Amino acid sequence: MSHSRIFSIPEVLEQILYFLLIDKSLYPALYVSQLWYSCGAPILWKRIELNKNNIRKIFMKIIRDEHKPVYCLNVTHLGIPNYHSLSDKKFKAESHSNLKYLNLAKGCYSGLITDKDLYAIANSCHKLEYPNISNHKEISEIAI
Repeated sequence: MSHSRIFSIPEVLEQILYFLLIDKSLYPALYVSQLWYSCGAPILWKRIELNKNNIRKIFMKIIRDEHKPVYCLNVTHLGIPNYHSLSDKKFKAESHSNLKYLNLAKGCYSGLITDKDLYAIANSCHKLEYPNISNHKEISEIAI
């Protein structure tokens, strides 16, 4: 095997693992080897939907913790349904620097979003393209 082919193996493996993500079989594949884990874990962390309350609490604790997994930096899609307390302390730039989609729509997100919360999100999520804050009448025109 030539020297250049060795370095292309993770890239090929990454493409294969993307198909496992679509099939929802990626998580078990992370246990195959250290190479599979190092290529697959960042893919798994890109899109997070938190639907159950206990999972949501655990995730919010992880992203606020100073020892959070480096994969939190890879999250690009985040949905937080039925989370009742969003504070500016929970959105830190280092946790959400790559976030592109955030779903906090009322009905999906049942808490109140204040102008202060919206400012905190805007200041920490510089790559945010699709914030969904629909049906939140408590946000002022100035904040938007």
